[in-house]
Amino acid sequence: MKRLFVGLALSAMLSPTAFAFDTATQAIVDLQKSGKPVQTADLVVLMQASERWCYVQQAASCAWSDIYLDVNADGAQFEISNAWSEAVEIAFIDTGRFEDGRMICETGVDWLPTIRAIKRADGSIIGGRALHDLKAEIGATAADTTIDCFDYRYLGADAEARTITLLQRQSREGVHDPDQDTEVTLHFNPATAAALTLRW
Repeated sequence: MKRLFVGLALSAMLSPTAFAFDTATQAIVDLQKSGKPVQTADLVVLMQASERWCYVQQAASCAWSDIYLDVNADGAQFEISNAWSEAVEIAFIDTGRFEDGRMICETGVDWLPTIRAIKRADGSIIGGRALHDLKAEIGATAADTTIDCFDYRYLGADAEARTITLLQRQSREGVHDPDQDTEVTLHFNPATAAALTLRW
């Protein structure tokens, strides 16, 4: 009898439902078609349910990534991470507001004070004067005050991997720039999301 229960438990763990999205996310996947715009109401659900958004994923690495910290119908607060140099990775907190029922736009908030950094070689924290100097270096390259907006097209989903793929489209002053189109993989599995790295 004990073996039967163990067998049933393993069967349940390996069944398709073990890899399924949560109900709200699955409902979005069921209604989407490749190339279809993703509306704000669906973006809110995906941002809240996902663990990490990985941009231009290659194997288990990202060009940069977002973790959504707080999301509501008006906008979102999120942590952006990327490799600033071959030696340093940075993360900072930014905010966006939803507009036109389909896009999220920068708010122009000063995110420089939120920057934290680590050494890529060993993961040790960079602080003190080194962090102060790094913030000054980053600030010197972030002088552009133009507000960018982003909308998304649905590309597909992988229930087993618990990922959804979108195409992020960037607009500046209302004009879409196709050269900035970027594929982003949304990770819903905490373990695989945590294992992603940032490449230089």
